[in-house]
Amino acid sequence: MNLKYILLCWMLMMNCSSLECLENSKAFNESAAINTIHTGQNKRTSKFLFDTIFRISSGVSNAFGLDTEDDVEYPENSSLKNCDCDCGFSNEEIRIVGGKPTGVNQYPWMARIVYDGKFHCGGSLLTKDYVLTAAHCVKKLRRSKIRIIFGDHDQEITSESHAIQRAVTSVIKHKSFDPDTYNNDVALLRLRKPIAFSKIIKPICLPRYNYDPAGRIGTVVGWGRTSEGGELPSIVNQVKVPIMSITECRNQKYKSTRITSSMLCAGRPAMDSCQGDSGGPLLLSNGVKYFIVGIVSWGVGCGREGYPGVYTRVSKFIPWIKSNLENTCLCS
Repeated sequence: MNLKYILLCWMLMMNCSSLECLENSKAFNESAAINTIHTGQNKRTSKFLFDTIFRISSGVSNAFGLDTEDDVEYPENSSLKNCDCDCGFSNEEIRIVGGKPTGVNQYPWMARIVYDGKFHCGGSLLTKDYVLTAAHCVKKLRRSKIRIIFGDHDQEITSESHAIQRAVTSVIKHKSFDPDTYNNDVALLRLRKPIAFSKIIKPICLPRYNYDPAGRIGTVVGWGRTSEGGELPSIVNQVKVPIMSITECRNQKYKSTRITSSMLCAGRPAMDSCQGDSGGPLLLSNGVKYFIVGIVSWGVGCGREGYPGVYTRVSKFIPWIKSNLENTCLCS
């Protein structure tokens, strides 16, 4: 980085690495169109970790604002290689927009995490061996009861011939995950058997380390409710959400110190992630590929004024993610 940027950092009391990131972030040119994809009602009900409105317990106020990830250095994973494969390509030819559900397998990295036979959380296929999700989704689960389903679109159709199920051999939660504040809400699940990529099963791309998506329009994808207190849809849905800067988020109705630099906020009234979306991706497109920039983490209600959805900021955890990927490779 040259001297003018160092001086500018000093004058503005900014992080120099973030300036470098902003210089390199021009590839993101996603559309600013906002629309919500809804689904028909059904009779299914269930209980999720994200179903209860998030509450802060009285004894953890001194934990607010801790950015533990900033102070941790992870060893370089010399065994992690790049594969001869592509990531982040959606099946655009089957895309449906304008107030309807997603096309079948439009987002082929979507993973449905099932626990003890019931839908539990969303996730994203990262490599042929690993799924990225939220730590709060797996904090108390028995590994033997976890199954992950790929190539799935409609939960109620049990005869979908293309859906593939995998068991899990490892649950890797961030060691600094705080279940009271949801800071560092990130986890990896290692599949017992590698998944074979196909037209309907593909990995998602990771963003650059410390990439800041503020001001962009993201897409949240999942099997969550389409309205607060509503019934659970059986099929995958998507919603376009504006991504806020951390300053803008701290100026919302949340306590400002509640939002750490490991989080990001997105959404506006009636356009938000909701119960059942936990662990699923917040995506950005550069016009060619999709990148996962957030993981659905927590919030107050769904689409409430002043309470945007809060996501794990994936770009903050690139070193952690890469250091925990063993005997696998990343597509590019």
